Amino acid sequence: MLHKHCLVWVLIPAFFLISCFPNMAWAEQSQLDAISAESYVLMDADSGKVLKSKNMHKKLPPASMTKLMTMLLALEAIEHNQVGKSDKVIASPYAASMEGTRIYLEPGEVMNMDDMLIAMSLVSANDASVAVAEKLGGSEAAFVELMNKKAAAIGMKDSRFRNSHGLPAPGHVSSAYDMAILARYTLDNTPVLRYSSLKEHSLRQGEFPIHNSNKLLWRYEGADGLKNGYTSEAKNCLTATAKRGNLRLIVVVMGCPLKGGQTNDVINLLDYGFDNYSTQKLLSSHNVCATTRVRGGIDKEVKVLVRDDVNAIYQCNQGASFTRRQNVAGSVKAPVQRGQKLGEMEILNNGILLKKVDLVAANDVPRITWGERIMRIPGIVMIITAILIVTYIIYRRQKRATAYQPKLTIGRKE
Repeated sequence: MLHKHCLVWVLIPAFFLISCFPNMAWAEQSQLDAISAESYVLMDADSGKVLKSKNMHKKLPPASMTKLMTMLLALEAIEHNQVGKSDKVIASPYAASMEGTRIYLEPGEVMNMDDMLIAMSLVSANDASVAVAEKLGGSEAAFVELMNKKAAAIGMKDSRFRNSHGLPAPGHVSSAYDMAILARYTLDNTPVLRYSSLKEHSLRQGEFPIHNSNKLLWRYEGADGLKNGYTSEAKNCLTATAKRGNLRLIVVVMGCPLKGGQTNDVINLLDYGFDNYSTQKLLSSHNVCATTRVRGGIDKEVKVLVRDDVNAIYQCNQGASFTRRQNVAGSVKAPVQRGQKLGEMEILNNGILLKKVDLVAANDVPRITWGERIMRIPGIVMIITAILIVTYIIYRRQKRATAYQPKLTIGRKE
């Protein structure tokens, strides 16, 4: 049974609005008019809310932004102990034959998984991407099936992958919105920023230095990823993210005609986002939102919390009036595990749904044993204690009586 809790209003004071300093409307429009990308998305990373977009569902070739999916599957495999960062990856003749950006792997060359992922992230190495795909999938074709399965699972409805690297292939397409979904999911579930934020690295025992081709890392404060790309068909593309304060934004631009145009477009969109939006912390992870009754547990109830801090985005020149609406299980059967989902909270801004967050158990509640259940019966402890004392007294008396009985001597007849 679910309990619906009443709305709780969280008003943003006027001084928060003053702190935002939004640009004038004409300046904002000038920023957006300067964007050359054929399609783009500006997204709030926390909620997934689209703040600005153009042709965001248009299917276009994603070039090397494809490698973000390859990175995701590799990092999840590491997280699930299916492969280790130090595991050796052997370059096949096919992997070593890849054209375009590469680290010039030789057939049979061995490199650890971590260095392969760094090469993919920094210099968009096509040969490293295929080597990783073959390591994880057995073949690149089998790995591509995993890519498409994952894409469907996380809601990428505009995407179809044909390879692990992003070189042109018939039907190899995605969209700005799908790439933003992929970036958000990867940020939430993997340590991808450890790779995408690296500016330089050395391979082959320091003999092969590489530098990150994502120029945004040098040009924009707070930028720490994710993946750029280029082919003559796809033109210049970039999936990027930056964080300032509690606000993290994701930007995807596709089909930029000029070299370097993707970086300029992303900067314009990030500036627009940080100039016009802010966040407010609504709840901390330690705040108790409700309690739920536990059936058959050693404790009769468990506290319910939000899993993480709850922040909400709002547009500076409009202000915000946040409400929260939560549904929590009225009861749950033991055992209960800490972090177990027991409900859901909806965050609304001016009546419009902004995000949903899980409500979870604050602690473990083991199942109660029959012995513990009996001991909880009122007065049972005193009764059991009295029975034990009486039993002991009777036992001692019987033992003494036996000790004082005369011993009988049985004689033998002559």
